[in-house]
Amino acid sequence: MKRTGNKITIFLLAALALLALAAASGAAFLRQAAAPAPEDAPSPASEATAAPKTVQDINTVGMTENKSIYSEDDPQSLVYFYVTVQRGDAGSDTDHSFAQVNSAVRFAEDSHVDNDILARAIVQVGNADGPQPGMLGYDATESNATIRVRGNSSSVRPQKSYKLDLDDEAGLWRGQSNIALNKHNFDATRLRNKLYFDLLRPVENISSLRTQFVRLYIKDETAGETSFTDYGLFTQAEVPTKKYMANHGLDSEGYLYKAISFNFEMSDALKNFDDPEFDQAAFDQILSCKGRQDNQKLIDLVNLIADRSVDINEIVGNYIDRDNYLTWLAYNILMGNNDTTVQNFYLYSPLNSQKWFFIPWDGDNCLHWQEDELEGLTGNYGSWEHGVANYWGVLLHQRFLKNESNRAELAARVDELHETINRDTVNALAQQYDEVVRPYALAMPDFYYLGNTAQERDAILAGLGDQVELAYQQFYDSLHELMPFFMYQPVQEDQTILFRWEDAYDFDNQPITYRLQVAATPDFAAPVVDVSGLTSTEYPVSAAQLPAGTWYFAVTAETQDGRTAPAMNKIQVSDVYYPGVDRTEVTL
Repeated sequence: MKRTGNKITIFLLAALALLALAAASGAAFLRQAAAPAPEDAPSPASEATAAPKTVQDINTVGMTENKSIYSEDDPQSLVYFYVTVQRGDAGSDTDHSFAQVNSAVRFAEDSHVDNDILARAIVQVGNADGPQPGMLGYDATESNATIRVRGNSSSVRPQKSYKLDLDDEAGLWRGQSNIALNKHNFDATRLRNKLYFDLLRPVENISSLRTQFVRLYIKDETAGETSFTDYGLFTQAEVPTKKYMANHGLDSEGYLYKAISFNFEMSDALKNFDDPEFDQAAFDQILSCKGRQDNQKLIDLVNLIADRSVDINEIVGNYIDRDNYLTWLAYNILMGNNDTTVQNFYLYSPLNSQKWFFIPWDGDNCLHWQEDELEGLTGNYGSWEHGVANYWGVLLHQRFLKNESNRAELAARVDELHETINRDTVNALAQQYDEVVRPYALAMPDFYYLGNTAQERDAILAGLGDQVELAYQQFYDSLHELMPFFMYQPVQEDQTILFRWEDAYDFDNQPITYRLQVAATPDFAAPVVDVSGLTSTEYPVSAAQLPAGTWYFAVTAETQDGRTAPAMNKIQVSDVYYPGVDRTEVTL
């Protein structure tokens, strides 16, 4: 069967159910009316007046998403976007060709770069035959939007992802003015992101995003084109904005931040907008403010998390909504979406509430291990990047997870989600979506850049359900593993290089020792320093052993029963990642 049911069938079934319920209620009412009242029953006039309900405290209100926002979506439909790219006015920030737009690189040295190049565009919606009457932009003859490249690492790929920002007078498309069209270059299935958000839709205590498969056609008038070119398949993902909050029943006047590289710790970049030392460029490296322009509430939260005298369960409860936090953490763990430690989430707080909530963002890297193994990328990941260990480097998560009862509660939430998000349900939904995706993923232009054969893609698609079960098992494994730690940059003074690192952490509270290695190459083929059995978290090395130059170092922790944990540092040398390794320049 192509799908589990169409809208008409669902509507009819719902109508029949309501009619049956009404009939049953009516019959019950008639039976009550016909039955004689007991002799001691009070007359209607003597009934006590019902006590009024107590008004709910705003700080006890959880995530109030209006789930009906998803009711009109057809997960297996395909929308056609037609975009005509034009230069903006001379001297404006949109006076660019489409070639210049596509040249924007938004990712360098493993971090986001604010490098947006915009052009103007006419955005229209239609069907396979072209723009259609009654749809967005049909009568438009002048630009009604801007277009730019979106994404970080994907911006350096041949096929780009795009953001369309509709002008106010252009109207809205499905209540949205910011339209993100994602190519998902690193996903052979081309459906992981939609799978991630659609599985999340019915989950309580958290909000999701509306998503849509899109066929994109572009006419580049800046290059003299007079007809539309097929750019293949994209996934549109709703962008959390003030409009998003209003559409989902949230507080559009509240606080909303997109995490760029945010670890819930204080930094020089985290200041309020009215602070004389506020640096917008520095702030944009850690957060992007999408809501109320006031950072004090977030600063107060960060200071609370840093204050070890404040019980973490007071913070995750009174200031971070506990149900939402547990659900967000459990869902990302179960979906193997490990790139969610310092990015790929939003933080939201209603204006008059002290509570903060997590909103997920970007799921195209979920359930990825099988594809990584096929493409030889498993070495890019550290052995800690799964389960609870993956989140250990963020102070908020670490403080929460050190509590045994919190880990038990998280396990219960993972188990609860696993009842409906498992091998069978994921495989079933992935197969439904592939009916839409497959004809385009295996056709030009997308097939040219797929990066996998059709057979490899089929194997990856068929294995998505297995990846959920792997993530589930890895979570339980992580509850018995030694937690990782960070290494600091060595201190150089008095002809000594002092190597330092954090304590590792063991849930079983066994004694821990450390092994330090230092070498001239990141593979440690010939270590100059190799000392084990250390009980301290620092070790001095004579400058005579380490002449001036570049040196690589690694520390491994070990328990009495042989469990080990590497450091969470990770470097890239000549396009090769080395998890658990860092480098330093010796100048003595």
